[in-house]
Amino acid sequence: MSLTCELSGEPIATSKETIVATPSGRICIKRILLQKLTENGGMDPFETIRERPLSEDQLIELKINNTVVPPRPQATSLPNLLSLIQNEYDALVLELFETRKALEDTRRELSQALYQNDAAVRVVARLAMEKDAIQHELERWNASVGAASKETNDEPESKRRKVVVDTPLSNDLPEKDLAEMVDTWKRLHSQRKPMLKAASANAPPRETVASYTKTTTKNWHKSTCRNVLCMASHGDLLATAADDKQVVVYSSEDEIVKFTISTKGIPSCVDIYESLVVVGDNKGHVVVCSSNDGSTLGEITLNDTQMVNCKVHPTTKHICIVRSDGQVLVCALGEGKLSIVTEFKGDQPVEYTCGAVHPDGLLYAAGTSTGEIHMWDFKNRNLASTMKDGDDSVTTISFSDNGYHLATGHASAKVRFWDLRKQEIIATMNGDGSLLQSISSISYDPSGKYAAFGGKGGLVVTTVKDWGTTLKIEVDNPVSGIGW
Repeated sequence: MSLTCELSGEPIATSKETIVATPSGRICIKRILLQKLTENGGMDPFETIRERPLSEDQLIELKINNTVVPPRPQATSLPNLLSLIQNEYDALVLELFETRKALEDTRRELSQALYQNDAAVRVVARLAMEKDAIQHELERWNASVGAASKETNDEPESKRRKVVVDTPLSNDLPEKDLAEMVDTWKRLHSQRKPMLKAASANAPPRETVASYTKTTTKNWHKSTCRNVLCMASHGDLLATAADDKQVVVYSSEDEIVKFTISTKGIPSCVDIYESLVVVGDNKGHVVVCSSNDGSTLGEITLNDTQMVNCKVHPTTKHICIVRSDGQVLVCALGEGKLSIVTEFKGDQPVEYTCGAVHPDGLLYAAGTSTGEIHMWDFKNRNLASTMKDGDDSVTTISFSDNGYHLATGHASAKVRFWDLRKQEIIATMNGDGSLLQSISSISYDPSGKYAAFGGKGGLVVTTVKDWGTTLKIEVDNPVSGIGW
C-alpha cells in the first residue's frame, strides 16, 4: 500500500520530507501543511464543516520506511522479451492499419468533394451559356419582329406572310454599292505595301515557327458538342461554330467568352472582320451580328440551300455569300436588315464548295466540285477567269494579303498555290497524301511569308517560295479552322 500526501498528492514512500498526521487522521508532508496553515490563519484545512484551529504542536510525526521495492521485471528471459516485442509490433501494425483506413476515407471524401465541385462548375458554365444564347435569340427575335412589322404595315396580307427571300437578280451591281467597293479598294490598295512591310517586320523567323508546339486546349461549347465545324479570327477575337448550333466568340486578350450566337441549323461557315460576325447554316439562314456585344444587325433566309461560305466584305457594309447551288450573292447591311443587292451566276450549272474575298474586295474566288476556281470581278461585273488543275473538288480556298497569291485545298488532299498574275500554279504540296489525309482549312499569315493548311492528320506550315515543310503538328481530330 502506497501513501500520498493529502494536500499535494505526492507519494510519501519516496519523499525525503518529514511526514506528520493531523488530529483528524490526515497524513501530509509537514512543510506543505505548515505553509497551508500560514495561508489560512492556523485553521485545520481538512475541517470543512466547522473551523478548528491547528498548531504545529498538535501534529504527530510519523516514521516511514522509505525503502522502495522495484517492480518485478517482465523481460527476465528471452521468450518474455520476444513476447514484449511481438505485442509492441502488433500494436504498431494495428495503429498503422487504422491510420491507413482513416487516410483512405479522407481521400475518398476529398475526391467526392472535388468531383461535385467540378460538376457544379460545369453546370454553372452551361447554364450561363444557355442563358446568353436565349437572351441573344430573344433580342434577335424582337429586332426581326420590329423590323418586319415596320415594313409590312402598308403591305397586303399575302406579302406579310412571306418570310423567305429568294429574289434572283442579274449579274450587276448598283452604282452606289460599286462606288463604295471601289473607294475601299483604293484605300486598301494604297495601304497594302506599308501594311505588308510592317507585318513582315513582326513575322517570326522560320526557326521560331519550326519550334511551335501544341500548348493548350480549350472548349467553350456545350457538353453535347462533338465537332467544331469552322473557325474565323480577327485581331484578338476568335469565332468557332460547332454542331451544337452555337457560335462562340472568344477574346484571347481578356480570356473570356464575349457572347454566343444560336443558329437555326447546323452552322456551315463563319467569318469575323472588324466589327462584324457573320454566320451561315445548312438551312440557308445567314445572320450578321456585332462583334462587340453579339447584337443582331441583320439576317436573311435563302430557302433551304446550304451556305458554303459567307464573308464580310472589306467595306463592312456588304456580305458575300456563296451557296452550294452555284450562286454568289452580295448582300447589303443596313437599317437592321440584310438584303440581296445582286446575284452572280454562270451560264452553266455548277456546285460551289467554298469561297473567299480578295483582300482589296473587288474579286471573289469560288471553288467548285469539279476542281475549277471561278474568279468573279465585282468591278467589271463578270466572271473574270476560270482556273483548273485536275478534277478533284476544291475544299478550301484562301487569298494572301499580298494580293496575288491564292491557296486551294482539294478532296485529293493536294494543296495548290497559285500566282494570280500569271494564273498558274507555282507549287503543289501533299500530292501523295504523306503529310495529311485530307485538307479542310488553309490560311496565309498576315505577312504572306507562311501558309498553313490543316485537315485529317494535323496541321502543316510551309514557308512561301521555299514550299518545304516548316512545321507539322499532329492532332487526333481533323483541323477545321486555322487562325494566325
